[in-house]
Amino acid sequence: MKKLLSCVLGILLVINANIALADQARLFKDVPNHFWGQEYIERAITNKIVEGYPDGTFKPDAKVSQGEFLAMLIRSYQPSDFSSNQKTQDWVKPYLSYINKLGWTELQPSEQIALNRGNTARYLANAAGKNFTVDDSIQYLLDSGLAKGKTERSIQGFMKNAPVTRTEALVFIERLKYRFDKLEAIPKSTEQYHSDLAQKDIITISEQHINIQLPPQWKGKYEVVTTTNADLKTKSYKFVDKSNKKNGGLLFTLTAWPKEAWSAEGPELMKNVHIYKIGEREEIIFTVDTPTDVQYGTENSALKSEYLNLSNDVQAKRIDFIID
Repeated sequence: MKKLLSCVLGILLVINANIALADQARLFKDVPNHFWGQEYIERAITNKIVEGYPDGTFKPDAKVSQGEFLAMLIRSYQPSDFSSNQKTQDWVKPYLSYINKLGWTELQPSEQIALNRGNTARYLANAAGKNFTVDDSIQYLLDSGLAKGKTERSIQGFMKNAPVTRTEALVFIERLKYRFDKLEAIPKSTEQYHSDLAQKDIITISEQHINIQLPPQWKGKYEVVTTTNADLKTKSYKFVDKSNKKNGGLLFTLTAWPKEAWSAEGPELMKNVHIYKIGEREEIIFTVDTPTDVQYGTENSALKSEYLNLSNDVQAKRIDFIID
């Protein structure tokens, strides 16, 4: 009985701690309920990526330094070979040591105080294993959907010399984390970025203002089936392997959710099915989910091979979703 009581108390403590962390974001006096980045702040607080200030503020529009950005980025991934328990009074030293280990870009002291968007782009490209110039890093982020620019989808519209705010940093990091599962080391020499957009199969879902960039091997092999859910007011776009259609053939589903419906249903869905949030626009949340059962003809090796080849692109996140 004592063991059971201790276990229950322990569970309650964990639940209460998680609730307290989530509530902290809502209690920041400078983060209103309908602030555009509220959800990103809440998730970052819950996952201990960032903290608020002792005066009860978050300072969502405050500029981010190099050290602050790297700390957020590394905390979000929690790499097993990183340790913050180094014997130093300089809190940023372990994070700088870690990026040096990965060979990432070194900034000049004057660039470290307020990190600009261009150098942020370079660090995000570094995290993906790329050693690009600032402009090439920005173009890479724009092409892959990791960024959409501040005024327009272009290097100029990205506004590389503008500072990065605390909220913007969290958005960049969350997008990166969806696409890449770990932080990568980079080549020693700077590479030139060569876009492969011309080879990709690009499909536009006009009513949602989304471009989807599919690998070249997808051309001619899929179709899109549109469905709606009247109760949740969602609209879904099912990408189906045509050759395996009689067995289901579902590769992935892109769904547009009203924010209110996603807030109510999303947390539970994420516990039970393979569903990921890929972005949002105003009051619409976009998610991608993959099937949990067999969708191909098991008796035909050619059909099975085709489905698995396409499905592997989905699992490896080789598909880019550009939300305008």
